[in-house]
Amino acid sequence: MGVEKSDIVRENGGADMNEIDYLADWKAILERRALQTVETFRRSEGVKALILGGSLGRGEPWPLSDIDIIPIYEPGRELTANERIKQLRAELIEEWEREGWRTALDVGTLYWSADLAADVVNVDSTVFEGLFDNLSVYHSLDKAYLGQAVYDPERIGADLLEWIRRNRFAPEVTALRRSKLRRRFEISLLELDEAIENRLWAKAAYYGHEAIELLRTYVLESWGDRDNSFARLGTRFERLAELRGCRDLAERFHTLKKLDDSSVLERIQRSPEWVRERHRLSYASRRMIGEDVSEIQDARDVLRVFGRYELRSVMNGAETGDTEWLAIPRDADEFAVWRERMVQLGGSIFSLEKGGEPR
Repeated sequence: MGVEKSDIVRENGGADMNEIDYLADWKAILERRALQTVETFRRSEGVKALILGGSLGRGEPWPLSDIDIIPIYEPGRELTANERIKQLRAELIEEWEREGWRTALDVGTLYWSADLAADVVNVDSTVFEGLFDNLSVYHSLDKAYLGQAVYDPERIGADLLEWIRRNRFAPEVTALRRSKLRRRFEISLLELDEAIENRLWAKAAYYGHEAIELLRTYVLESWGDRDNSFARLGTRFERLAELRGCRDLAERFHTLKKLDDSSVLERIQRSPEWVRERHRLSYASRRMIGEDVSEIQDARDVLRVFGRYELRSVMNGAETGDTEWLAIPRDADEFAVWRERMVQLGGSIFSLEKGGEPR
């Protein structure tokens, strides 16, 4: 889910559309491509409904918005129908690249059967915990929140969206999500420990950053907010913290992520060209829609997102070139200090359960 490294690549050779053309008419292009996506997917066998989520679905697009689609499939045909949707996704992206500008199309990870959707809208809160073990249910609560049922002949999607809207911030839902986030934080620390023991530094760094992000999401849940607009979440969290008088909490996250101002400047300068290109384009796009964001805030957001994906690639053995910009701790001692600071931050944050405020 979310933006990937390949989503910033353009193939403009001989194409009609370039960056200037796209940014001059980005809303219309996104709307056209979203409609094209729906028209393509709705004709695919087994598709019962399509939900448009993310910033487009909420009616809050920006020039680098993904097209986020959550399909609902005919029961018993989910796997084959979803594989076909993935093929259609690849074909659409190839077509857009030939036009000269790539739009990210996020589909295939989250999907529902019509039976599951019907069951969910009729359950009571006593069975929520089991439901949230299903990753599509868990993550759709954010991805589809305030979204649109863009193909929905039987109103399956509309009913599901209404259930999500009504229940997303119900106390029993946020409590369950916090419990799962805390457990995932503990699991990430175990993964971190194992990687340190085996001297797998990239893997250790990846799980360390995952643990930190789980803490951030936990705080958002505690505040009655959610983890949305992944590419810009860091700056949004910073603003929310400031509004709550917790600016120092945001700074603790920056420091733990090695994304304090001085580190951001150093890391963005050392980053690969494709990362700097994303920063340039992202900053211009955010300013274009009137967002009050500084260059360093945007660079921090870009490093947070694309550093995560690059760490995952390095962890999985990809040859990615110089990794200094990822700020991976150099040895077990550095990792031990970093881990201890995560645990301290977690202890501060989990005090929210007792009515405190993290500092």
